[in-house]
This record gives sequence, structure tokens and C-alpha cells, in this order.
Amino acid sequence: MESRPHLYKILVYPIKSLPPVELMEARVTRYGTLEWDRRYAIVDEKGRFVNGKRERRIHLIRARYDLSRGLVYLSACCSEEAEFSLERDREEISRWLSRFLGYRVELVGRPEGYPDDERLRGPTVISTATLAEVGSWFGWDLIQARLRFRANLEIGGVEPFWEDNLYAGPGKAVLFRVGEVLLEGRNISKRCVVPSRDPFTGAHTRGFQRLFVERRKPMLQGKYPEKDHGYRLAINTVIRPGQEGKVLRLGDHVEVLGVINP
Repeated sequence: MESRPHLYKILVYPIKSLPPVELMEARVTRYGTLEWDRRYAIVDEKGRFVNGKRERRIHLIRARYDLSRGLVYLSACCSEEAEFSLERDREEISRWLSRFLGYRVELVGRPEGYPDDERLRGPTVISTATLAEVGSWFGWDLIQARLRFRANLEIGGVEPFWEDNLYAGPGKAVLFRVGEVLLEGRNISKRCVVPSRDPFTGAHTRGFQRLFVERRKPMLQGKYPEKDHGYRLAINTVIRPGQEGKVLRLGDHVEVLGVINP
């Protein structure tokens, strides 16, 4: 069956480590990121990120957004939902989060955001088929897999692990276009502990990394040295210069243009 790659889902994470919001379209910023993605972050008194890697209770926080009005609605553990302005109510959000977590934290924000990889600031890319396949290894549905791996752009119309073709090896980049936006695939993302945890409860999936690597590592032969851990999934990207203001839209065609020297 012929692949017809297209943009199937767009997910951004306005508050780093909290749940995403699904969009019909997303604009490229002058910082080489998607508008609203990881625009805010939670930090402790030492300025360290409070995220799913360090704090299991993060998984218990629910967040809904009305980005047209700059609002977030927070709840946790069956508590009543509270409405906040992301910009005007940061002190109130910080107090809400501190009460729930049991120690002092602060919601911080900056225009360039807080990308997971400061060098590769573009959106992460994965295919719907990959999420479904990995989910089948562990008995997860697609929603579970999507929330565990937290990618920005989901590609439909392709086979599982199609996105691996967007990485060509060290010192190279794969140039590709999504609609009108040019991106470079630079790496297959090294994963942390977060995918091993239930995105709703924080419960750990026993044996997760061992089974994942057992299935995944053979697929990466030729892309990474044999000694590489193999705990990788989804593509890290950079957005090419000159793309500011361009818009990614659901249904956009995805076209691989070739390997370049970045």
C-alpha cells in the first residue's frame, strides 16, 4: 500500500509537563518553536523543572485550555476545576500547584518557551501507526500511547516507524516539508522515565524499558552504534530559518526532500 503521509494531529503543551491541547493549526514562532508549546514551566525554589521525571504527582493534574482567551482550567484528584489566566494569574497558579504538590513551586514563562531539547527546538514527530504498534506491546490504547510519548506532530497514512526515515545519522539532517513549513529531522529522541508511567495515575509499567528496548533496538541498526541503549522513539527536529509566521494545518501533506548537511 502506497504511503500518503499527512499531518493527522497537532498537540502542544502550553505548560511543560502538564496535559496537551489538540489544535487544528499551529503557527511557527521566531524562536523556531510552535506557538504555545512549552510556553510555561513549573519550577521549584532552586529553579529546577518540576516534571514527570522528578514528580509522579504531576500525572494527577488535569489541564484544559482556551488558548484564544489565554486561559487554563486546572483540577486534580476530583477537585473542583479552577480557571486562571496564564499571563495575569501566574501567582495564583503557582499557589494552586504548591498546595497540591505540598511544596513551593512557581509557574514561569518566556516567549521562547522551555523546549525539552534546547538545541533541537522544533516539534517532535511520530506516526499514528507507531503509537498504535508500541501500544500493542503493552496493552495500551492509542490515547495512552499518545500521552506517554508526548509528541507534537502525528503523521497519518504511513506504516509504523515511518518517521525513523527522518533521521540519517550523525552530522546529517533530513529535510522535509509539512504543508508550507520546512523542517530538519536531526535525531531519534532519547526517552526518559515518563513513557513508563500511566499518564493518568503515574503508576509504573513493570519491565517497560527492557521490553521496549528488546523490540526497538533491532530497528535502529545502522542508525546508531551497537552500544547505543536503543531507548528511542519520535524524531527531534529544527524548523528551518525563514519559516516564522507560517502555519501547520491538519491534513497538510508531508514530503521528504532529502538528506542535507545542517
